[in-house]
Amino acid sequence: MIVSMSDPRRHVLLVGLSPEALDCVTPALHEESFALHTVDGSPFVLDLIRGTAFELLVVALPNEGLLIEDLVEAARCPGSLCSNGGLIIVTTAEHLDEAVQWIDYGVNRIITLDWPRARIWQAFSDLLTMARRIDLTAPIQLSVPREIARDTILLKTSNLSETGALLTGFRTLPLGTRFQFILALPGIDLPIRGSAEVVRRAKADREKVDGFGVRYLNLAGESRQTLAGFIENYN
Repeated sequence: MIVSMSDPRRHVLLVGLSPEALDCVTPALHEESFALHTVDGSPFVLDLIRGTAFELLVVALPNEGLLIEDLVEAARCPGSLCSNGGLIIVTTAEHLDEAVQWIDYGVNRIITLDWPRARIWQAFSDLLTMARRIDLTAPIQLSVPREIARDTILLKTSNLSETGALLTGFRTLPLGTRFQFILALPGIDLPIRGSAEVVRRAKADREKVDGFGVRYLNLAGESRQTLAGFIENYN
């Protein structure tokens, strides 16, 4: 495959996806006018990934003819033109545990085909929409499901944006955990309230922090406007 990067559109590489998986993911990408490149899983894909600046890689697991560890290494190795791009694994419920292991090693999101389509599309939006992120340490109180903790959990932000935050503290939460939160911002009388979902682990070697990333599911009342104004005026 020869990919012309003179095309002004943003480029997405789909690797080894089944017809069912393609039906799930391509409509959202076509709506945003991305240039989609579809290939079967094979070793030649590794050179394509190293030498082409795809903004997003969408990879099936399992993938006949291509090991996921080889693909992640090709995407994240020094000199790879995809080192800063997004990487999503598309899998099934029976292979979810295997896929989740790669979150700490260069994979940004895991999606399964039995998820609601809106949730699948949100995963793409998270990686393809760039929101301003600020470095800020602020206390955040989490109310989690009782099977995870009986009491509320107090953590702190490492950074945050209008769409999510990176949290640190004495514990982590499983991927996919949904919770209610109260976030206290400096100089703001009313706290930010809403719900969020754990979507990734922090990359300790790159981000220099041990924590996990969350995306907001809902922000209550005036919280969205308050947070947006705080971030816009933050120095």
